[in-house]
Amino acid sequence: MGDDDREGALAYGKGVNETEICRNFAQVRADVAGLAEQAGREAESVAVMCAVKTQSAEAIRAVIGCGARVLGHNRVQELVATGKDLRAHGLDVELHMIGPLQRNKVNHALRWATGIQTLDRAELIERVADSLERLGGESEIARRGRTALDVMLQVNVSGEESKNGCEPAEALELATQIGARVNLALTGLMTIGPNTADASAIRGAYRQLRELAEQIRASGAPGTGECTQLSMGMTNDLPEAIAEGATLVRVGRAVFGERS
Repeated sequence: MGDDDREGALAYGKGVNETEICRNFAQVRADVAGLAEQAGREAESVAVMCAVKTQSAEAIRAVIGCGARVLGHNRVQELVATGKDLRAHGLDVELHMIGPLQRNKVNHALRWATGIQTLDRAELIERVADSLERLGGESEIARRGRTALDVMLQVNVSGEESKNGCEPAEALELATQIGARVNLALTGLMTIGPNTADASAIRGAYRQLRELAEQIRASGAPGTGECTQLSMGMTNDLPEAIAEGATLVRVGRAVFGERS
């Protein structure tokens, strides 16, 4: 039995402080709205995804109770466990994969995920699309009555070897490949910012992602016209990401505190 078949993938920790989680989540949303307005954008133009890597089931349910509606998991095993726990409690939120996806774990992810943000190579795109066809009604999107899975293309705009994602020069070709699959809906691009304190370098990387999305939309290739979302920015670089057009920021530590 593989790791993703086990029920006990989430920690069922004690001592979850729901009041603190709600206070932190409200502060993050207020900060994001303020940064959007500073950038001359509507406050509602930037959504907050809670990155729930390693968080307990209680903490995840707590942040949903605070109003979170989009969750992101880095590990398939934890995504599966979260999906099972939320379904058992009658909780309905968007659950996205935001970490690397291995080919042998695609089926596990598709049974629970409503979105995947980390497609980054041709073979993975084909594997996800083909697996959706084979799973039929067993996929989460089919259970929700959807015909296509929301996906993003992950691009490594920092050029750092430690980062996942396709090369910027490959983005248009891969986006076109996604757009050609009727059961995949290309909603936008995702990236992880450069590991630096240089705000100008961070902004430059995020600017490149925005420009890539514009190029993809302008290509006119089938299925690429809705490539409008930019999933970029985390706790440490929200100002730079939002200034450059982020529509979705992924925040964990600012909501849940430091990971133990």
